[in-house]
Amino acid sequence: MRRLIMLLATSALLCGLLAAVTPTTATAGSPACEQRDRLGVCIVFVQDPGAGGGGTGPGGGGATGGGVVTVVPRCTETPPGRVVPCDGGGLGYWSQSNQCYISSVSPQPAVTDPVWQGNTTGAIYSCTFYVPPGGKFSGTAGGWFWSPTVPARVGAVDPAAVAQQALTTLRIPAPTAGRYPAGRLQDGRPYTVVRAYTWYYTDRAGFKALTARAAAGGVSAQVTVTPTRLSFTPGDGAGAVSCAGPGVAWQHSDGPWAASPAGCDYRYPHSSIGQPNGEVTATYGIAWAITWSASTGSSGTLPPLTTTVNSTFAVAEAEAVVTK
Repeated sequence: MRRLIMLLATSALLCGLLAAVTPTTATAGSPACEQRDRLGVCIVFVQDPGAGGGGTGPGGGGATGGGVVTVVPRCTETPPGRVVPCDGGGLGYWSQSNQCYISSVSPQPAVTDPVWQGNTTGAIYSCTFYVPPGGKFSGTAGGWFWSPTVPARVGAVDPAAVAQQALTTLRIPAPTAGRYPAGRLQDGRPYTVVRAYTWYYTDRAGFKALTARAAAGGVSAQVTVTPTRLSFTPGDGAGAVSCAGPGVAWQHSDGPWAASPAGCDYRYPHSSIGQPNGEVTATYGIAWAITWSASTGSSGTLPPLTTTVNSTFAVAEAEAVVTK
């Protein structure tokens, strides 16, 4: 019997990954849970990292902490979007792009067979469409086709993409904008002083490494987000300055004109009298380095990120300062 040569159109990978996210790892603003399993774990759909998608990135501010995201393959028939078994038994594995069960033909036909389409590399695979239990297929139930590479299996995910998914479960804190001098002028505006050492610092509790884990298609990955520097853009037109840690809060024993022992300080050369409302807006930033490691033995980095917060205050001449 003459074999049917199937010319299968390539389509975008539409497979989703089913993610079970523990309630403690949900970020602020997450949608309400639509479905939970018997243990109360929320079941949500996320985009397959292998389809060019990924998370929208971690949130800034909020509580720190991560958790475990368990992601399992989900195979669908499109249309109508019906869920099908990923393992077809003797039929092979489900290919989301080909919309059928794939297995390598054994033995391979001779390269002179028309199914090779004149090619001499690659291999011949069988494609068998899904038939529901008790159902019947009208016409052919599949055929053979040539492919230069092994058709993708659902759940074959990139470890870096799994790490990226883990990253989206973290809430990475913004700085807390600590500063000295930090009194108020007679009109109530916060201030610092011209040519004095303005200390900048952030809450040490938010300046620590965070971790989260995720798993998909038999691959697990852990991502670690580590703070590296605290920066301060003074808002007077000068460039940012930075220090290696979170800085330290000023104490009376340090004296009113001392430099920060952590090196986290800046000296304003001029008052802010010419600025809008007589104030400057400084920007604090925490730079975060992101690394990951996977159960496959691979590891790497993700693009660094910075969380920021603004603080507005006056820069006053020393003789004009009224402390409270």
